[in-house]
Formats: sequence, structure tokens, C-alpha cells
Amino acid sequence: MYRFLPLDLPLFEHKDKVLKTFSGDINFGYWKEEELTERDKTKPFEKQMPWTKSALEKYPELIYYISTYWPFEYFVYVKLFRANKTVQPHVDGNFVEHKGPAGNYNTITQKYLDHQLATEPCGYRMIIEGNRSSLYLCNTYDPTYKTYDWKDLEKEYCTIPSTTDCFVLKTNDSPHGVDYIENDDNRLLLFAIGKLKEKEHDDLIQKSAIKYKGIT
Repeated sequence: MYRFLPLDLPLFEHKDKVLKTFSGDINFGYWKEEELTERDKTKPFEKQMPWTKSALEKYPELIYYISTYWPFEYFVYVKLFRANKTVQPHVDGNFVEHKGPAGNYNTITQKYLDHQLATEPCGYRMIIEGNRSSLYLCNTYDPTYKTYDWKDLEKEYCTIPSTTDCFVLKTNDSPHGVDYIENDDNRLLLFAIGKLKEKEHDDLIQKSAIKYKGIT
């Protein structure tokens, strides 16, 4: 199973517009976020969530692109996020029984978690701006997020080729982070999870693995 894989998809041609329009008024963890789908933190992730009014007004080209090229039946959670500092090792998955170490995650239904596990790598990403080699995979993290000294951490760096803006990450139980690179302050990524069309997703993974063999 791939933990990271660039996707064989067309470049997104409106990155500059998204970069100029991004607001990022939500502070979460290591980054600033702008949520593009409605979110109810009292309900577990599983159901389709509508686009926010703001997202529809600000990012129609981005919504069109991922609705067209990414193999989702529907989206559960989509956001833009900017990390302009070091992102310590972490995992992206949600939990059935609790809301995470800070108590501010959504929980996830067992049914939807099973879907994620069956379709890994299922976390779709797009890099809008930023260094394409500062993302790394690792084999450990602190689930309390109270460890700050990771100088001895073994890292496997990932490269996002210039021929694509899109990649997938394994969502559950796959620690990763981002090294801060000097002057990379405008780094901006898109994050999406949802209900995947499993055959189309599998076909894209296989096609991308052939094209980008040796990069993963």
C-alpha cells in the first residue's frame, strides 16, 4: 500500500487565484485553515457536506476541478490550509471513540472508517503553492502532540513532481510532517476526504503508480 503517491492528473491552472483569495482565518494545530465544506463538530464524519457559500463564490474553478478529476462520489470535508512553520509528525485520521488530543476533531463513524481503510491511500491533496520536497513520511509520532524535539527522527522525503499538483496520502496510521523551508511562507495545500468511487480511485492509483514509479 502506498503512503504517498503523486497523481497522474492535469495541472490546476488557477492556483494564483486561489493563492490570492485564501483567507485562512481558522487556527488549527500547525496551520491556518479555510473550510470549503460545511462542518458540524457535533456529528461524526460520514455524510456528504455541502460547499460553503464562501467557497462557491471564491473558488468555483477549484471546486470544478476536484469534482471533475478526483474520483469522489461526494465530499465529507474539504479545506485549504497554510503551514508556514515546521509541522511535527502527526496523522490525519479521525477516531470513532474520541475527538482527538485537543478535543476539537470530529469523530468518525465505524462505517466510514471502514471505507477509508478499504480505499487507502484515500487522503487527496493538491499543492497550490510551496516547496514540493519538504513533506516527509516517518514511522512514529506522539499521539498527545506534546513532544517537540524530533532531531533524531528518521524521515523519508516525498517529491511532488512539477507535472502534477495532486497527490494522495494514507490517511490512517501513517505519520508524516513538513520541514519549514526558509521563505516558504505562502505554502498552501488543499485537503479532501469523502466517499470514493472505489473502481475509479483504484484505476487512478494504478495509473499514477506506473507514471510515477521510482518517485514514491
